[in-house]
Amino acid sequence: MDVETKHPEYYFSDGSIVLRLGKTLFKIHQSILGRHSDIFAGMWDMPQPDGEELVDGCPVVDLQDDVDDFTDTLRAVYDSFHFDTLNTSTASLGELVTFVNGILKISTKYSMAKLRQKCISLLLVKLPNTFESCCALLHTKSKYDSPDIIRVINLARAANVPEILPWAFYLCTHMSVNDIMKNTVLSWQDKAIVLAGRERLWEVQKSTSNSALFVFTPSQQCTSNCQGRILAAIPGTSISTGNPPGLNMGMNYREAEDYRRSPHPLGEFDGWSHMKQQPVCGRCSSHQIAEHKKGREKVWNNLPTYFDLGTWEDIKKDQYL
Repeated sequence: MDVETKHPEYYFSDGSIVLRLGKTLFKIHQSILGRHSDIFAGMWDMPQPDGEELVDGCPVVDLQDDVDDFTDTLRAVYDSFHFDTLNTSTASLGELVTFVNGILKISTKYSMAKLRQKCISLLLVKLPNTFESCCALLHTKSKYDSPDIIRVINLARAANVPEILPWAFYLCTHMSVNDIMKNTVLSWQDKAIVLAGRERLWEVQKSTSNSALFVFTPSQQCTSNCQGRILAAIPGTSISTGNPPGLNMGMNYREAEDYRRSPHPLGEFDGWSHMKQQPVCGRCSSHQIAEHKKGREKVWNNLPTYFDLGTWEDIKKDQYL
């Protein structure tokens, strides 16, 4: 028979309530936990039945939660500097997800609004929710490991944080089809969303963010008949994140196919200096650069729709219901 054990860190001698998670006992302060959670606060207000179970003179409440997740949450409750122990500027996505995973799940379940929002704000450091923060993140050339991206998607689903899903799905589209299909953690529904989203991203890359690389449209102020000129191929240039391979004006089929397999319509094309060396006037060159930025922003604004998440406004409403 398993013996119940007192948690080594959160079994206070002056605690007023015992929480039992499986065979682990937490003796904590009702007033402190109730201050962070509407659900726990309401639980303490309920009249207790006669003959209730007591441990060390305190009433016992059984919870069906993971012990490690609950321990992490208590650390955030009792230590006001707990979140400062994570250096978000150097932490990888995997380290960030590990740090907030348990706290986010428990704070969501028990309506601990401030802790939940703090976890979300940390995730947004690596998973942007605005075009400006997306551009800033791309310039850092952050690297993401595939298993961590999958963890983020599942955490967002479990804790109702759709705000981080558009970027997480976007990252997931850069995984190979084989890796996506063979993954045993990602749900079949989300696999379908990723693969459909990849095709949509390729289409908007051609038509919206990088249209200048496929169909040349001169500036209305062009006085050099740039439309009638044949543009020489631009040497391969890489997207700011280094992924996927660079794209050329006048690209061949193989180059286009490589790009299609890993579309990156939000990436900033860095080959404009080569365009200026071609027989294209300054007005047309500036026009292409401006249209590229405008197209990237349009792709960002529509990003959730490519993954069947509705609009950014829909996401925020769903997240804070």
